[in-house]
Amino acid sequence: MNALGNAMLPLYPVPESKPFPAWSRAIRRFRIIWNKLCHSPQEQTFHQFLNGLVGKTLGQSWFEQQQLLPVKNRNAIVRWRTALLSLLRKPGDADDALSTGHTLTGPVKAYLCFGYDLYWLQLVNRLPESVIERLTDFQAFQGARYEVLIAAVFARAGFEIEWIDDTKAAGNHPEFIAKHNKTKRKVGVETKSRRRPGAVNYIRTVAPETHLKGDVLDLYEKAVQQAPGDRLPFLIFIDPNVPASFPKDVPAYSSIPVETFPWMAEIRDGLIAGWNASTKSSPESAVFVTNFAF
Repeated sequence: MNALGNAMLPLYPVPESKPFPAWSRAIRRFRIIWNKLCHSPQEQTFHQFLNGLVGKTLGQSWFEQQQLLPVKNRNAIVRWRTALLSLLRKPGDADDALSTGHTLTGPVKAYLCFGYDLYWLQLVNRLPESVIERLTDFQAFQGARYEVLIAAVFARAGFEIEWIDDTKAAGNHPEFIAKHNKTKRKVGVETKSRRRPGAVNYIRTVAPETHLKGDVLDLYEKAVQQAPGDRLPFLIFIDPNVPASFPKDVPAYSSIPVETFPWMAEIRDGLIAGWNASTKSSPESAVFVTNFAF
Protein backbone atom coordinates (compact mmCIF):
# COMPACT_ATOMS: atom_id res chain seq x y z
CA MET A 1 0.00 0.00 0.00
CA ASN A 2 1.23 3.52 -0.78
CA ALA A 3 2.00 5.88 2.08
CA LEU A 4 1.54 9.64 1.99
CA GLY A 5 3.57 10.89 4.93
CA ASN A 6 3.46 11.08 8.69
CA ALA A 7 0.97 13.92 9.20
CA MET A 8 -2.12 13.06 11.24
CA LEU A 9 -5.71 13.80 10.25
CA PRO A 10 -8.92 13.44 12.25
CA LEU A 11 -10.68 10.47 10.70
CA TYR A 12 -14.21 9.22 10.33
CA PRO A 13 -14.74 6.86 11.98
CA VAL A 14 -11.78 6.45 14.30
CA PRO A 15 -11.90 2.75 15.42
CA GLU A 16 -9.72 0.43 13.35
CA SER A 17 -10.72 -2.72 15.20
CA LYS A 18 -13.93 -3.19 13.24
CA PRO A 19 -14.94 -5.17 11.30
CA PHE A 20 -11.56 -6.96 11.33
CA PRO A 21 -8.74 -6.04 13.70
CA ALA A 22 -5.54 -4.59 12.38
CA TRP A 23 -2.87 -6.34 14.37
CA SER A 24 0.87 -5.88 14.55
CA ARG A 25 3.61 -8.40 14.08
CA ALA A 26 7.08 -7.02 14.76
CA ILE A 27 7.04 -3.66 12.96
CA ARG A 28 4.35 -4.45 10.36
CA ARG A 29 0.59 -3.84 10.38
CA PHE A 30 -1.70 -6.35 8.66
CA ARG A 31 -5.21 -5.99 7.26
CA ILE A 32 -7.30 -8.49 5.35
CA ILE A 33 -9.03 -7.16 2.22
CA TRP A 34 -11.11 -9.83 0.48
CA ASN A 35 -8.59 -12.56 -0.39
CA LYS A 36 -5.44 -10.54 0.17
CA LEU A 37 -3.31 -9.83 3.23
CA CYS A 38 -2.15 -6.22 3.12
CA HIS A 39 0.79 -5.14 5.25
CA SER A 40 2.41 -1.79 5.93
CA PRO A 41 4.76 -0.12 8.43
CA GLN A 42 3.24 0.03 11.88
CA GLU A 43 3.44 3.83 11.92
CA GLN A 44 1.26 4.14 8.82
CA THR A 45 -1.95 5.96 9.70
CA PHE A 46 -5.40 4.77 8.67
CA HIS A 47 -5.89 7.66 6.24
CA GLN A 48 -2.65 6.63 4.50
CA PHE A 49 -3.98 3.10 4.24
CA LEU A 50 -7.27 4.36 2.74
CA ASN A 51 -5.39 6.43 0.17
CA GLY A 52 -3.42 3.37 -0.84
CA LEU A 53 -6.61 1.33 -1.08
CA VAL A 54 -8.20 3.88 -3.44
CA GLY A 55 -5.11 3.77 -5.64
CA LYS A 56 -5.07 -0.02 -5.62
CA THR A 57 -8.78 -0.22 -6.49
CA LEU A 58 -8.79 2.28 -9.35
CA GLY A 59 -5.28 1.64 -10.66
CA GLN A 60 -2.14 3.77 -10.74
CA SER A 61 -2.28 4.14 -14.52
CA TRP A 62 -5.72 5.76 -14.30
CA PHE A 63 -4.44 8.35 -11.80
CA GLU A 64 -1.46 9.06 -14.06
CA GLN A 65 -3.73 9.58 -17.06
CA GLN A 66 -5.93 11.92 -15.04
CA GLN A 67 -2.95 14.11 -14.17
CA LEU A 68 -2.48 14.85 -17.89
CA LEU A 69 -5.93 16.45 -18.11
CA PRO A 70 -6.87 20.06 -17.29
CA VAL A 71 -7.93 20.33 -13.64
CA LYS A 72 -11.58 20.97 -14.52
CA ASN A 73 -11.68 17.75 -16.57
CA ARG A 74 -10.23 15.54 -13.84
CA ASN A 75 -12.47 13.15 -11.95
CA ALA A 76 -13.59 14.43 -8.55
CA ILE A 77 -11.68 11.56 -6.91
CA VAL A 78 -8.41 12.95 -8.27
CA ARG A 79 -9.23 16.49 -7.17
CA TRP A 80 -10.12 15.22 -3.68
CA ARG A 81 -6.84 13.31 -3.45
CA THR A 82 -4.92 16.41 -4.57
CA ALA A 83 -6.61 18.33 -1.73
CA LEU A 84 -5.42 15.69 0.74
CA LEU A 85 -1.83 15.83 -0.51
CA SER A 86 -1.90 19.63 -0.41
CA LEU A 87 -3.19 19.60 3.17
CA LEU A 88 -0.51 17.17 4.32
CA ARG A 89 2.23 19.41 2.93
CA LYS A 90 1.16 22.23 5.23
CA PRO A 91 2.16 22.58 8.91
CA GLY A 92 -0.42 21.19 11.32
CA ASP A 93 -2.96 23.63 12.71
CA ALA A 94 -4.35 21.61 15.61
CA ASP A 95 -2.49 20.40 18.70
CA ASP A 96 -4.17 18.24 21.33
CA ALA A 97 -0.94 17.76 23.31
CA LEU A 98 -0.62 14.26 21.82
CA SER A 99 -0.04 14.97 18.15
CA THR A 100 -0.21 17.83 15.69
CA GLY A 101 -2.98 17.45 13.12
CA HIS A 102 -4.85 19.20 10.36
CA THR A 103 -8.37 20.56 10.28
CA LEU A 104 -10.42 18.39 7.94
CA THR A 105 -11.71 20.13 4.78
CA GLY A 106 -14.73 19.17 2.67
CA PRO A 107 -12.75 17.70 -0.28
CA VAL A 108 -10.44 15.75 2.04
CA LYS A 109 -13.37 14.37 4.01
CA ALA A 110 -15.07 13.39 0.74
CA TYR A 111 -11.93 11.47 -0.28
CA LEU A 112 -11.45 9.69 3.04
CA CYS A 113 -15.12 8.75 3.23
CA PHE A 114 -14.87 7.38 -0.30
CA GLY A 115 -11.85 5.30 0.68
CA TYR A 116 -13.60 4.04 3.80
CA ASP A 117 -16.62 2.94 1.75
CA LEU A 118 -14.35 1.07 -0.67
CA TYR A 119 -12.71 -0.57 2.33
CA TRP A 120 -15.99 -1.95 3.67
CA LEU A 121 -17.26 -3.10 0.29
CA GLN A 122 -14.07 -5.04 -0.43
CA LEU A 123 -13.69 -6.82 2.90
CA VAL A 124 -15.51 -9.93 1.72
CA ASN A 125 -15.92 -9.43 -2.03
CA ARG A 126 -14.08 -7.89 -4.93
CA LEU A 127 -15.62 -4.70 -6.29
CA PRO A 128 -17.18 -5.51 -9.71
CA GLU A 129 -15.39 -4.12 -12.76
CA SER A 130 -18.64 -2.51 -13.89
CA VAL A 131 -18.72 -0.41 -10.70
CA ILE A 132 -15.04 0.55 -11.03
CA GLU A 133 -15.61 1.59 -14.65
CA ARG A 134 -18.46 3.89 -13.62
CA LEU A 135 -16.43 5.38 -10.77
CA THR A 136 -13.61 6.28 -13.16
CA ASP A 137 -15.97 7.62 -15.83
CA PHE A 138 -16.31 11.41 -15.65
CA GLN A 139 -20.04 11.50 -16.38
CA ALA A 140 -21.08 8.35 -14.52
CA PHE A 141 -19.05 9.04 -11.38
CA GLN A 142 -21.64 10.87 -9.28
CA GLY A 143 -24.27 8.16 -9.57
CA ALA A 144 -21.71 5.41 -8.99
CA ARG A 145 -20.26 7.19 -5.95
CA TYR A 146 -23.68 7.47 -4.34
CA GLU A 147 -24.42 3.82 -5.07
CA VAL A 148 -21.11 2.83 -3.44
CA LEU A 149 -21.90 4.99 -0.41
CA ILE A 150 -25.33 3.45 0.18
CA ALA A 151 -24.01 -0.07 -0.43
CA ALA A 152 -21.29 0.55 2.17
CA VAL A 153 -23.94 1.67 4.68
CA PHE A 154 -25.67 -1.68 4.17
CA ALA A 155 -22.36 -3.53 4.48
CA ARG A 156 -21.67 -1.83 7.81
CA ALA A 157 -25.17 -2.82 8.94
CA GLY A 158 -24.42 -6.52 8.39
CA PHE A 159 -25.60 -7.05 4.80
CA GLU A 160 -23.95 -8.82 1.89
CA ILE A 161 -24.11 -6.86 -1.36
CA GLU A 162 -25.16 -8.54 -4.60
CA TRP A 163 -24.31 -6.09 -7.39
CA ILE A 164 -26.44 -6.09 -10.54
CA ASP A 165 -24.62 -5.34 -13.79
CA ASP A 166 -26.75 -3.17 -16.10
CA THR A 167 -25.04 -4.64 -19.14
CA LYS A 168 -26.02 -8.19 -18.23
CA ALA A 169 -29.33 -7.94 -16.35
CA ALA A 170 -32.57 -8.12 -18.31
CA GLY A 171 -35.53 -5.81 -17.66
CA ASN A 172 -35.93 -3.34 -14.83
CA HIS A 173 -33.88 -3.97 -11.70
CA PRO A 174 -32.45 -2.10 -8.69
CA GLU A 175 -28.79 -1.17 -8.28
CA PHE A 176 -28.10 -4.05 -5.90
CA ILE A 177 -29.67 -6.65 -3.64
CA ALA A 178 -28.69 -6.56 0.05
CA LYS A 179 -28.98 -9.77 2.09
CA HIS A 180 -28.70 -9.68 5.87
CA ASN A 181 -26.02 -12.02 7.20
CA LYS A 182 -28.13 -13.30 10.10
CA THR A 183 -31.76 -13.18 9.01
CA LYS A 184 -30.96 -13.90 5.32
CA ARG A 185 -33.72 -11.49 4.33
CA LYS A 186 -33.17 -9.59 1.09
CA VAL A 187 -34.06 -6.08 -0.01
CA GLY A 188 -33.72 -4.40 -3.38
CA VAL A 189 -31.99 -1.01 -3.30
CA GLU A 190 -32.16 1.78 -5.90
CA THR A 191 -30.08 4.98 -5.60
CA LYS A 192 -30.39 8.33 -7.36
CA SER A 193 -28.21 11.42 -6.98
CA ARG A 194 -29.29 14.84 -8.28
CA ARG A 195 -26.72 16.41 -10.61
CA ARG A 196 -26.28 20.15 -10.20
CA PRO A 197 -24.13 22.56 -12.25
CA GLY A 198 -20.80 23.28 -10.58
CA ALA A 199 -20.95 20.24 -8.28
CA VAL A 200 -18.89 17.04 -8.45
CA ASN A 201 -18.14 16.42 -12.17
CA TYR A 202 -20.72 18.81 -13.60
CA ILE A 203 -18.71 21.53 -15.40
CA ARG A 204 -20.83 24.66 -15.18
CA THR A 205 -21.39 27.58 -12.85
CA VAL A 206 -23.05 27.17 -9.46
CA ALA A 207 -26.51 28.73 -9.61
CA PRO A 208 -27.79 29.86 -6.17
CA GLU A 209 -31.40 29.95 -7.39
CA THR A 210 -31.32 26.24 -8.26
CA HIS A 211 -28.92 24.81 -5.68
CA LEU A 212 -31.39 24.95 -2.81
CA LYS A 213 -34.30 23.35 -4.64
CA GLY A 214 -35.70 19.92 -3.84
CA ASP A 215 -36.31 19.11 -7.48
CA VAL A 216 -35.83 15.34 -7.25
CA LEU A 217 -39.31 14.01 -8.01
CA ASP A 218 -38.22 13.07 -11.53
CA LEU A 219 -35.49 10.91 -9.97
CA TYR A 220 -38.09 9.31 -7.70
CA GLU A 221 -40.27 8.46 -10.71
CA LYS A 222 -37.29 6.84 -12.45
CA ALA A 223 -36.34 4.92 -9.30
CA VAL A 224 -39.84 3.50 -8.88
CA GLN A 225 -39.55 1.92 -12.33
CA GLN A 226 -36.67 -0.26 -11.07
CA ALA A 227 -38.71 -2.12 -8.46
CA PRO A 228 -37.74 -5.83 -8.31
CA GLY A 229 -40.27 -8.61 -8.68
CA ASP A 230 -41.09 -11.48 -6.30
CA ARG A 231 -42.54 -9.03 -3.75
CA LEU A 232 -39.03 -8.21 -2.57
CA PRO A 233 -38.89 -5.22 -0.19
CA PHE A 234 -37.73 -2.21 -2.20
CA LEU A 235 -35.84 0.78 -0.76
CA ILE A 236 -35.19 4.01 -2.66
CA PHE A 237 -32.38 6.41 -1.70
CA ILE A 238 -32.25 9.90 -3.22
CA ASP A 239 -29.60 12.57 -2.64
CA PRO A 240 -30.67 16.13 -3.62
CA ASN A 241 -27.00 17.20 -3.52
CA VAL A 242 -27.57 20.64 -2.01
CA PRO A 243 -25.01 22.69 -0.05
CA ALA A 244 -25.10 23.01 3.72
CA SER A 245 -27.49 25.83 4.64
CA PHE A 246 -28.17 25.70 8.37
CA PRO A 247 -29.94 28.85 9.61
CA LYS A 248 -28.64 30.46 12.76
CA ASP A 249 -30.15 29.53 16.10
CA VAL A 250 -31.77 26.31 14.87
CA PRO A 251 -32.69 23.71 17.53
CA ALA A 252 -30.86 20.44 18.10
CA TYR A 253 -30.09 18.54 14.88
CA SER A 254 -32.64 15.79 15.48
CA SER A 255 -35.35 18.34 16.27
CA ILE A 256 -35.05 20.61 13.24
CA PRO A 257 -38.48 20.95 11.55
CA VAL A 258 -38.57 20.03 7.87
CA GLU A 259 -39.99 23.49 7.15
CA THR A 260 -36.63 24.97 8.20
CA PHE A 261 -35.30 23.93 4.81
CA PRO A 262 -37.50 24.79 1.81
CA TRP A 263 -35.92 22.04 -0.32
CA MET A 264 -36.84 19.44 2.31
CA ALA A 265 -40.43 20.63 2.47
CA GLU A 266 -40.58 20.67 -1.33
CA ILE A 267 -39.57 17.00 -1.51
CA ARG A 268 -41.87 15.92 1.32
CA ASP A 269 -44.90 17.74 -0.07
CA GLY A 270 -44.23 16.50 -3.60
CA LEU A 271 -43.97 12.87 -2.53
CA ILE A 272 -47.09 13.03 -0.38
CA ALA A 273 -49.09 14.73 -3.16
CA GLY A 274 -48.06 12.05 -5.61
CA TRP A 275 -48.95 9.20 -3.28
CA ASN A 276 -52.33 10.73 -2.44
CA ALA A 277 -53.18 11.26 -6.10
CA SER A 278 -52.23 7.73 -7.17
CA THR A 279 -54.95 5.14 -7.65
CA LYS A 280 -52.63 2.24 -6.83
CA SER A 281 -50.08 1.53 -4.17
CA SER A 282 -46.47 2.47 -4.82
CA PRO A 283 -43.99 -0.44 -5.15
CA GLU A 284 -41.37 0.91 -2.75
CA SER A 285 -41.25 -0.01 0.93
CA ALA A 286 -39.56 3.27 1.91
CA VAL A 287 -37.92 6.38 0.47
CA PHE A 288 -34.81 7.83 2.13
CA VAL A 289 -33.71 11.36 1.28
CA THR A 290 -30.09 12.07 2.18
CA ASN A 291 -27.69 14.97 1.76
CA PHE A 292 -23.89 14.87 2.00
CA ALA A 293 -23.10 18.54 1.80
CA PHE A 294 -19.32 18.15 2.06
